[in-house]
Amino acid sequence: MRRKQPLSIGKTSPMLFEQLPDEILLIVCSYLSSFHITKAFNDLNYRLNCTINQYRQHLDLRGLDLRQFYFFCKMLRVSFGKQVRSITLSNAAPSVRQLTLFRKQIEPFVHLLPNLERLILLDYYDDELDLYLPLISVLKNLKELKIVFVKNKNEATLCSLISQMLTDNFVYFDHLPKRRKQIDNTDDLVEIFAGFEHLKYLNVNMKQLTILTSSIYDITSDERKIQCLSLTDFHFQTKWQPENLTFTHFVAILNCVPNIQHLFCILRTELTQDKFIHSDYIVVDKWRALFHELRSLIDLTCTIKCPLKASNYTECDFLRINANVSRASQQSIDIHLCYNNEIMNNVKNDLTLELDIQDLHKMTGSQLAPKLIRSHELTLYSDFFVDDDKLLSTFPDSLSLPDHLVFSQIRSLDLLGEFPSMNNIFLVTFVEQLIRRSPNLQSIGFFLYWVENMTDLVLNFLRPLKNYLKQIKKCYLYTEGDIDEKFVSELACLIPSLTLLSVKIDWYCNTAEVVNLCLLHMKHLIHLEMVLEEIPDYLDEDYIDRIKMEKEIETLAMARDTREWLKRNTILGKKSFNRIFRAEKNGNDLKIWL
Repeated sequence: MRRKQPLSIGKTSPMLFEQLPDEILLIVCSYLSSFHITKAFNDLNYRLNCTINQYRQHLDLRGLDLRQFYFFCKMLRVSFGKQVRSITLSNAAPSVRQLTLFRKQIEPFVHLLPNLERLILLDYYDDELDLYLPLISVLKNLKELKIVFVKNKNEATLCSLISQMLTDNFVYFDHLPKRRKQIDNTDDLVEIFAGFEHLKYLNVNMKQLTILTSSIYDITSDERKIQCLSLTDFHFQTKWQPENLTFTHFVAILNCVPNIQHLFCILRTELTQDKFIHSDYIVVDKWRALFHELRSLIDLTCTIKCPLKASNYTECDFLRINANVSRASQQSIDIHLCYNNEIMNNVKNDLTLELDIQDLHKMTGSQLAPKLIRSHELTLYSDFFVDDDKLLSTFPDSLSLPDHLVFSQIRSLDLLGEFPSMNNIFLVTFVEQLIRRSPNLQSIGFFLYWVENMTDLVLNFLRPLKNYLKQIKKCYLYTEGDIDEKFVSELACLIPSLTLLSVKIDWYCNTAEVVNLCLLHMKHLIHLEMVLEEIPDYLDEDYIDRIKMEKEIETLAMARDTREWLKRNTILGKKSFNRIFRAEKNGNDLKIWL
């Protein structure tokens, strides 16, 4: 008798490559370079073209050998040049004089790259700027231009580059150009302002920031000003001599970009820190006047680097100026000067006051007042679980502070540590007293741990203080708990003037939904920071695996083009929202500027 063969329970059928879901294809692509993705999948079929479109839109040609480089040039000419949004080019090995080769292969740009929005030129030689500017100045969609110079071009470097070219069986050798044109000074920068009518983003590494020459200065003072009206985002770093280029001259240069919204600069000087401390550049009122003059300016970050001592020429960060403005009816300007060196350590220590909640309960008003009157930043912390019913259920009369000037310098309040019950009488009474008497208080932060669903406790703490929170412009939330519509809507109601929100997002929260909630409910928001928590390793359930894959795909997409991801997945991409924004993602930090 023949035995029946058992049925094959685990029988599998082969799957065609075209049947793989997009998520799997994107994960495969994450392990490949743009060259290999394009070489393997380009023009195989319509679906694959759509799947790899992001790799064709944003091209980084650095690190390609000459064969790969020419392959991309050919694809730009015959296949997808009109779809390209950003290109990065470099003269560094292995592709020597890549900028010149690219120009000769792709010219004219306006026909082959009509939708180019972002161009980065790295390690270029002096003669190439003159050749590139006419070609790219006619690109109507160009919004960002970044230029980085070759610092030194010597014979040894050139020989090394040519040797690399020989390994590819191809030699391209242009004549050694005369050093003609680079952004040596401010006048060269103004020429860029004059040459690009549609430029929105500019990142420049200058040799020296100088006073405008008389001819340029006369023009900028005339009704026929040389101005780049479209530029809204300007990054630059340079050396400068603050003893010669006064703050007034600095403002005159920025008047060439009157519609600037976001300004980031790094200024380096040989002036020592003990001499620079008397400069106009560290006077808050000067920066405040700059905001009044540049009506569109929203945020500014300026880092000043200079040596600590005359005998030590090593640069170090001396000062960072952070400023932003709420363009609401009050036009409030928030400016902070952050010192980062030994000279200012004593001053900084005086400006920051940290108090244990239990020690504070034992103090008297006369003991606390001398510390508060010098402080700009106040941190209340609790290192361990406190029995609220016994310790914090009353507010001692001895801690009352009749002098209203005691709190006049406080600019920020942070709560740090473990607060199991934040709406206790002692804490709420003290903070209410502080907020009512602190005209300069604009920032409040919650850095809380160990207690689940701390977001509810934060709301419980803020509710009794609602009438005093209109002056708060910044809020920092690093707690456990749900960032959902209930929390965001009530937080926006309690702190109606928020311009900056920095928040930690738990791994199970939907990033796009949180962005939408914040933008919908916080009408004055101009800066949103989110710290995206990673999924803990100890979670291994099946549904966690699905969430992990979704988060990985989300992370990859944001890393490639953060702004494009936000436009596709949030209300930032809807025409009805109609707000210009900038975004970046570094590690787990997502930042959005409106």
